[in-house]
Amino acid sequence: MIPGISSSISVYPTEPEADPLGEWLESCRELRAYALRQHPVLPGHKLPFRGLAFRLSQLIENHEHALDRIEAELRARPVTAAETFDAIFKRTIGAGEYGLALGEAVAHMNHLHRTGRVTRAPGPGGTWLYRLPD
Repeated sequence: MIPGISSSISVYPTEPEADPLGEWLESCRELRAYALRQHPVLPGHKLPFRGLAFRLSQLIENHEHALDRIEAELRARPVTAAETFDAIFKRTIGAGEYGLALGEAVAHMNHLHRTGRVTRAPGPGGTWLYRLPD
């Protein structure tokens, strides 16, 4: 648990069909049910804080909104995972961040695919091309 940003939730080449975002969202929802206001949170970065349930809600909402922004982008045209960076991160991704960003983008797309919110077909260069279901 990090107070200011979300942990990296990525798909790795060893498990290309994994849905780590779905698992992470489920874990956050389950943990939130047990979180009390007085519980101290000892993050891996930054200072300890309180308010775990609130922070979990923020993180869940952030990723749910990113999923909604991806779907909105798909109304215009089919996209590859790399073409969702703006929708997910709302900023330009540089070369040094590209690998992590791609892993997270694939995690979001795998979750949308696993839940039936998008379909996919082979795209350019061996990538998946995602679209909204007909």
